[in-house]
Amino acid sequence: MIANFNFIRGTSILHRLDPRTKLIAFALITIGTIVVDDVRVLLVLLALTFSYYLLGRLPWRQTWRAWAFVLFFSIVIIGLFSATIFGGAPSFIKTSHPIFSFPKITLPLVGTLHRTVTWEIAFFGFARMLRPIIIMSMVLPFMYTTNPRQYGVAFRRLGLPDSVSFALDLSLRYVPTIARDFFITVDAQRARGYELERKGAGLVNMIRRAAPLLVPVTIGAIAGGEEVVDSMELRAFGVGPRTWPEQLRLEGMDYAILGWAAATLVTLVLLRAFTSFGPYWFPFAWFA
Repeated sequence: MIANFNFIRGTSILHRLDPRTKLIAFALITIGTIVVDDVRVLLVLLALTFSYYLLGRLPWRQTWRAWAFVLFFSIVIIGLFSATIFGGAPSFIKTSHPIFSFPKITLPLVGTLHRTVTWEIAFFGFARMLRPIIIMSMVLPFMYTTNPRQYGVAFRRLGLPDSVSFALDLSLRYVPTIARDFFITVDAQRARGYELERKGAGLVNMIRRAAPLLVPVTIGAIAGGEEVVDSMELRAFGVGPRTWPEQLRLEGMDYAILGWAAATLVTLVLLRAFTSFGPYWFPFAWFA
């Protein structure tokens, strides 16, 4: 059976919005995060998008896991890695204000590696860290405040063909489905005495020992996809026009949210094109 995201029923402003409004607003804000690199502008945008998230009045006890994953991915995977290992300041920045240096490492066929983290790189990594947090502030309200039955309807009402709408609908549903199957498989293997996190096993051995988890989950996902395809063929999907029972209608608040998202994107584009706000910014005066 296909699972869904944890839809939280409510009467907030975001619950009453047309799902198309939330999708379009998400797309516009996502484009806006790509336009700007200025940390100051991204912080203001984060405040705006988090205020949008708060309109959903979502309970923390039901959303903290999603936020924990988002913050870990943004801060550790993107922020710290961009600021320490893979990141670098733009080429037009000629100053260098070191924070610390990693020890020199000599590798065969590579040579000696030496990395110095500077404040210029740190600001660049901080800007990268803010982007996924801003995006998730727009994505999570859609997932938690939109009835899963309206996914396909929303995509179809945006003008997409039936096949594309169904594909996107099923894609959104398969994310929680695979996550559910993965944790069920983990519990089943543990009940059989399988130890994934064996003490002192090391990272390589943990990856190797994950095969008994990945193989059944992958096979289950493929088998589940085949079942969905068979059921759609039995219902003659694609033979004739599809009837969508759900009716969607834009109201005043929908237009207000769409206007806010569009105005935000236009403002970001103008800031990037005609002002010093928008491109990469570094506070040279702080280090004078």
